[in-house]
Amino acid sequence: MKDSDPRASDKSSKEQHGKKSTAAGWGGLLAETSELRKRLYVYGQSAACIGIGLVVYMVFRRYATEADVPERVIRSQRRKLHGYLVNAADGDTFRFYHVPAWRWAFTRRPAERSRGVAKQTISVRVSAVDAPEMAHFGNPEQPLAREARDRLLALLRGRAVTVKPLARDQYGRIVATVTYRSWLGFKHNVAHEMLRAGLATLYTGGNAQYDGEEALLARLQDDARRAKVGVWGLKDFKPPAEYKREHRR
Repeated sequence: MKDSDPRASDKSSKEQHGKKSTAAGWGGLLAETSELRKRLYVYGQSAACIGIGLVVYMVFRRYATEADVPERVIRSQRRKLHGYLVNAADGDTFRFYHVPAWRWAFTRRPAERSRGVAKQTISVRVSAVDAPEMAHFGNPEQPLAREARDRLLALLRGRAVTVKPLARDQYGRIVATVTYRSWLGFKHNVAHEMLRAGLATLYTGGNAQYDGEEALLARLQDDARRAKVGVWGLKDFKPPAEYKREHRR
């Protein structure tokens, strides 16, 4: 009987060892891949939770004052804030109480002249328009200034108001497109209404914001001027911008 070839036995042993090493290698790789998948799944879930949390925070957060409105909200020029008017300083500036949608039915509105209202509300400057100046800093009020303020109050008081921030002015106020819905549900733009009534002029100063409607706004002003309504029916009317320049000296 012939003895087995030791070289063949050694070769067979090496092949088996190689197969075992390869199997062990693949097994380790699969184990590492499985562990990596688990980690990625955990990281993905964590990132998703953080993202959802941020969205919920942004959507449900109430901004108490103009200083609380983040710059990212203003820069986007897309975010809309809902709430209502508390009071008005003149025909283009008012105090706005921001109410996230989910809190609308549970929020108590502050009284119009309650103390500390400035700490609960956002100072909003209606974009694109300049209303006659009220009396302040010792300067007399312009003609129709009270009528402009009363018109703004009549448009917004008691209604759901939507504010779309566009910029922040030099006084820290939120310059915004302001809209509301009538009792019949139709949407109205405050700047449009003030220009139509001739109780404001088109604002053309620095940081003017038209929200893509400059041509429409100019046309509304021209229509009011031709019809001689509001300030356009006055003799020697000075636009608010000119009035402010004169009394700034």
